[in-house]
Amino acid sequence: MNAHTHDRAPAQRMTREPAADLLQRYPSVSESEARQILAFLRKGRHLDVGLVTADEALKPQLDHFMADHANHFRVSFGETSAVVAAIGAFLVACWLIWEAVKPAALSV
Repeated sequence: MNAHTHDRAPAQRMTREPAADLLQRYPSVSESEARQILAFLRKGRHLDVGLVTADEALKPQLDHFMADHANHFRVSFGETSAVVAAIGAFLVACWLIWEAVKPAALSV
């Protein structure tokens, strides 16, 4: 009844083994396979991505891939704006809480 029936995105289904295989063959991969690598690195499970990026055997191919696709790994304006807005909202909330509970001795 409440079961989710939609499939996950391919990047979330890809595990480290297929991603490592694709990276091992880089740059001899198709454009579609390069997009799969990119999706895995950007949206894959953090543990899997960390294990792949820490693999010394894949380091030359990974460095080459990262250099070739550097523009895809930059932080976007929207992501930066969201982080700045969240920090600002947190600081405003802290200030409002402080104003509500500060001791009377500090009020002048």
